[in-house]
Amino acid sequence: MELRGTLRDFSLEAILGLIRNGHKTGTLRLAVTTPVAMLRRVDLSFLGGEIASVQCGSLRGLDALREAAICVEGSFEFSVDSALSPQDETVPVAMEVALATIDGARNAMKSLGATLPAAGVAFSHAVPADDTIHISVEEFRLLAITRDGMTLNDLIATNTAPTVDSMRIAQQLMERGPLVAGPAVPTVDQ
Repeated sequence: MELRGTLRDFSLEAILGLIRNGHKTGTLRLAVTTPVAMLRRVDLSFLGGEIASVQCGSLRGLDALREAAICVEGSFEFSVDSALSPQDETVPVAMEVALATIDGARNAMKSLGATLPAAGVAFSHAVPADDTIHISVEEFRLLAITRDGMTLNDLIATNTAPTVDSMRIAQQLMERGPLVAGPAVPTVDQ
């Protein structure tokens, strides 16, 4: 069974269901675009219809699946293999967990998309009104890579976390004060 199409024609859940119900072993390759217009390639390996591994760039497992879940534009191709190749790093994901992860990522994306500023807005560091602010490790990581004038897309592209997590962290930092959004300043070539 070879399967090809677009995510406009088949949802990710429908594709996973077809592979699972057919007890197929092979690779599902997604070439997709996130809601903030970032291109992603996601590879899912299957063994007997169950997810054996998921990879999206440096993301693996549920993080990679969350990246795939938020994409509604793109194409997919499933090719049948008789067995996974020995170099495949298997990190099995139960189908029920996969479906819950997809649902959670989509819900988070809807919520974040409604509260974050538009893509053309630039971020900058700010000193919070409080004398002391406690930040998490993930917040620190995002602040450490943030340069004044970066857009949301820049932050997402630079951060190693999945898109949804990067957006959530940016929102948290904006709410707490160390990150502010303002009008983008056009760059001038010299």
